[in-house]
Amino acid sequence: MFLYDTFPKEFLWGVGTGAFQVEGSWRKDGKGPSIWDHFIHSEFTDAASTAGSSDSYAFLDKDLSALDFLGVTFYQFSISWPRLFPTGMVETPNEKGLQYYSSLINALVHKNIKPIVTLYHWDLPLTLQEKYGGWKNESLIEIFSDYATFCFQTFGDRVKHWITIHNPYLVAWHGYGTGMHAPGEKGKIAAVYSVGHNLIKAHAKVWHNYNRHFRPYQQGVVSIVLGSHWIEPNRSQDVLDINNCQQSMERVLGWFAKPIHGDGDYPEEMKNKLHSFLPSFTEAEKNYVKGTADFFAFSFGPNNFKPPTTLAKMGQNLSLNLRGVLNWIKLEYTNPRILIAENGWFTDSHVKTEDTTAIYMMKNFINKVLQAIKYDSINVFGYTAWSLLDGFEWQHAYNTRRGLFYVDFDSEQKERIPKSSALYYKQIIQDNGFFLKESPQGLQTHLPHLLHPTAHQPNICGGVRDGEQLNTEGGGGWQVAKC
Repeated sequence: MFLYDTFPKEFLWGVGTGAFQVEGSWRKDGKGPSIWDHFIHSEFTDAASTAGSSDSYAFLDKDLSALDFLGVTFYQFSISWPRLFPTGMVETPNEKGLQYYSSLINALVHKNIKPIVTLYHWDLPLTLQEKYGGWKNESLIEIFSDYATFCFQTFGDRVKHWITIHNPYLVAWHGYGTGMHAPGEKGKIAAVYSVGHNLIKAHAKVWHNYNRHFRPYQQGVVSIVLGSHWIEPNRSQDVLDINNCQQSMERVLGWFAKPIHGDGDYPEEMKNKLHSFLPSFTEAEKNYVKGTADFFAFSFGPNNFKPPTTLAKMGQNLSLNLRGVLNWIKLEYTNPRILIAENGWFTDSHVKTEDTTAIYMMKNFINKVLQAIKYDSINVFGYTAWSLLDGFEWQHAYNTRRGLFYVDFDSEQKERIPKSSALYYKQIIQDNGFFLKESPQGLQTHLPHLLHPTAHQPNICGGVRDGEQLNTEGGGGWQVAKC
């Protein structure tokens, strides 16, 4: 089922990046090292190639031109904490870093593009890891709040949308469980949930700080990006299968969503099964944590948790049905206002500008959002295509590309070349949705890979071939597609 219709008139269209992924210049102009700088230089064999990335720090004007090309209404980007404060402690800010972010924000405001600013997208100042043990230490809650306060004071006159932390699930699970992300600690289950606990309390403290001291005159909003998979039962009428799916969602999305968007506490299933590892909230902390998000910022796509293949035997099937998970959020958390804060697909590193699978996935994802709005009365107010540029894709380094714009990382000028997906997204933004402009026969002639993916990629199921491994990040490794 495909819906030809338009989004609400005030719907927001945007695109996003993470600072560590695109800025480059990791030792330039006084920037301090982050845990990711340390991680890749100790774990990656080709660490030298990560120094440049897309070089957004050096080529800000090219990023702005790419945003102009797309015609977006907002740009979601993150501030590199160690570029502002090299040691992580809020002392005298690094002047060059401060100038860079001020220039970026001023340019966006001048172009009438809303800046949505993420305070923490995984690049923790290395000093805070070495001195305090990173997010395992409760001291970081206060230190993070000081950093956020500086950003509110400095940029809050122009920034009205703030994200505290990007996808805390991956910070905790991959940073301290699988070791796939910085700081690369493995198998420490108690640390995983301790980190998650501290991230929730850090977010809540920043939200209350903004609410009390900045919102009255800055009139902005604050949230946290939560990421998830979506699971559907093998047998839709089987209670056990359904319960397994519900538990899977609670272990991933509910871990952070229920405390913040729900009643201030963890899901009962987690408390029962993980009581020896999972920290507890006091009654005062529950009241402090709940309600600390002005909208539900949601990430969905290949960056998120993918359950181990054994879960399929428990009656669970991984699904890319974005409409399904939006309905789950609506039911679990009393129909919140939702921003799709990260969504997109990937292409292999050798693919340059003809990223047809990414277009197919984009069309599917965005249409599911439209269906959720029109058919299910779900209050989605904006969509973030991920990502603006090709960049450093975490443990996949440069072996995977997620940008709407192609970047030759070996070139000096790092030109941003629009891919087919950029052209397609630009058209969706202009139309504010999907118009049936031609006869079906005409569309088949011009866009066979969109309407009929089987024309060039046989047996595509969620963007992969039957029997092919899903190339996604997650706590459980790889899974073979079953079409």
